[in-house]
Amino acid sequence: MNINSDVLVSAIQKVMTNFEERFGDSLSLQDIADKTNSSYTTIREIKKGILKNLSVKKALEISKRLDGPKNLEELVKETKTADPNEAQELSRRFSHLFDFNMMPEKFDDLIANKDFSKILWAAFSVSHISRKEILYRWGKDGEDKLEYLLELGIVIEESGLIKGVAEKAGGDIKSAYKQLGIGYGLYNIANAEKEENWISLQTNSVNLTFVQEFREDLRALFAKFDEKSNSSKYAGNKRVLFGMIFDRYLEDIHEEDLNQ
Repeated sequence: MNINSDVLVSAIQKVMTNFEERFGDSLSLQDIADKTNSSYTTIREIKKGILKNLSVKKALEISKRLDGPKNLEELVKETKTADPNEAQELSRRFSHLFDFNMMPEKFDDLIANKDFSKILWAAFSVSHISRKEILYRWGKDGEDKLEYLLELGIVIEESGLIKGVAEKAGGDIKSAYKQLGIGYGLYNIANAEKEENWISLQTNSVNLTFVQEFREDLRALFAKFDEKSNSSKYAGNKRVLFGMIFDRYLEDIHEEDLNQ
């Protein structure tokens, strides 16, 4: 059985029917599309049972927004033809999506999440970011994420701007590592041609003194970025990120190890 087109669409049909029964004729398909952050076409094709591709993640999102089941096993059980064993198997295979209602709450997790990081980066910058800009850049999905961050108290809306709450900020090594990955994915080669960014990779074999001294050089460079970017002299609307990795990529091997 095709999970997406058969089981999930059938289950979401049931969730939609239950939701519609609560509101009667006053509810249109466009209303459901708006509430579930979906296109009208997607909702219409689910309603008719002809949608060919419905991801597990999207099905759980629609279900949650329509007050239906928030985990896959319960959602699949909404369809009468579902095999209980199949529902359990789906739960096991897609356990990383449970429970859809379980969003990250800690700053470290949010700042390292690509869906939230850009909003948080901007909110904690000197110029902050407006709700209007968030809506323009990331649409309704971005605005929904903003509301979640406001609810957690990690950002506030003040004088038309979204600002980060310093007391809520943090960021451990793991989150910094994940943020570097997000930043690398955003690297724009066109900006290199305009001489507006820089990326490089070098390797070598050095002694421990070099490792310790160069690490401090990089720490000083990071402090310089922090100082200059927060200066009124350089205030502007060019949103930038700055990340560094300096690490030992192989463990030590001693001569006696090689001779074994």
